[in-house]
Amino acid sequence: MRVSAMKKIVLSIIIFSCSYYPLGQILGQGRLDRPTFFRDGQRLMDQEIQRLQQQSESNTIEHPSQLLTIDTGQLRWQKFIFQEGDFSVWIPQGIQSSENVVLDLGNNNLSFEVLATHPKNYRFVAAYSHRLNPNQITNKEQLLDQVKQGIINKTNFTLITDKNVSFENYIGKELMMENEDELISFRVYLINDRIYVLAAANKNQTDTISETIISFFDSFRIL
Repeated sequence: MRVSAMKKIVLSIIIFSCSYYPLGQILGQGRLDRPTFFRDGQRLMDQEIQRLQQQSESNTIEHPSQLLTIDTGQLRWQKFIFQEGDFSVWIPQGIQSSENVVLDLGNNNLSFEVLATHPKNYRFVAAYSHRLNPNQITNKEQLLDQVKQGIINKTNFTLITDKNVSFENYIGKELMMENEDELISFRVYLINDRIYVLAAANKNQTDTISETIISFFDSFRIL
């Protein structure tokens, strides 16, 4: 992946700076194959977290899942807990960057906290907006369309696909965009009074979203 393209995602996409980072050193590792880990391995994860919980009872660790990593051979996944944004997501480790990004929605601006990691051949971005006021979420579908258009305007990406998705009972969009360098996959959710954006790209990505990127999207949880 080109560094310039990475910066476009970090600085342009509305995706966020993390005010909370997982603590300290890695205490637990596993070598669980994808996609088994994210789709079928929750029981194994729970067992590992319980084991770490027992180890950390005398320590100051807030929760062992904050330290847990899973090594799939190509990528080392780590759970990031964003306390200010009220969510968590598993993200492959890599060089990290963070930024506050303001997106123009036409009738108003919306500020996002953005975190990106840059493992080899990939980039992953997770973001949450500042809290919305009731007037901003009166028309939820329109708001999501404004966010989509705001991303396009900010980045000059070309929209390839746009389909409706959901997270639990909340509405969202799955988008694919491209520039001259790459194809980028997005999930955008409106949950309570925040917009959440996940984005990922792989330099080998085609018009089919890879299992690694799907794993990233599927690991998203509201606290």
